Amino acid sequence: MAEIRYRALRIGWIRGGLGCVVGFACLVMLGAGALLLTLDSVAGVLGAVMCLVVVLLSIAIVLIGTRLQFTVDDEGLTLLHYLRSHRIPWEQVAVIEQTAAYWTSGAVVVVLREPLGRRITALATTDRMAVYRGENSFRWGSPATEQRPATRAAIDAHRRWLAGSTR
Repeated sequence: MAEIRYRALRIGWIRGGLGCVVGFACLVMLGAGALLLTLDSVAGVLGAVMCLVVVLLSIAIVLIGTRLQFTVDDEGLTLLHYLRSHRIPWEQVAVIEQTAAYWTSGAVVVVLREPLGRRITALATTDRMAVYRGENSFRWGSPATEQRPATRAAIDAHRRWLAGSTR
């Protein structure tokens, strides 16, 4: 088992907090659907089905919306995006960069060897997600000049792997 060097976004407490808020709203919605079922009409059944669909969509949004993660360990990088996962071993990493683009400022960008130059941005490491990671973004400078903790951890782990490899 590889030792984890850095983990962005421990999603347990985020899902727990959102689960409490959304769970209460879902219970209210299910109660409204049960009340609609007491009506002796097609409209009552359709209303209950709509309530159930809203509850299922709310649960799906919470689960998918809180899926972002970024993990650095001795074997490579793990990037979980909303609908896609990437497990990148260090052998496939060409270089690790940090973006200064507006929406993804401060995010780790992994440049792959194969296919040559393919870039994958770790959405969990953006400056916008710093509060969820428990980091104080007010201490940081511009992402063009100062590396974020996630970028430093990924670069250090990659350098350790390069020093230990036979390249």
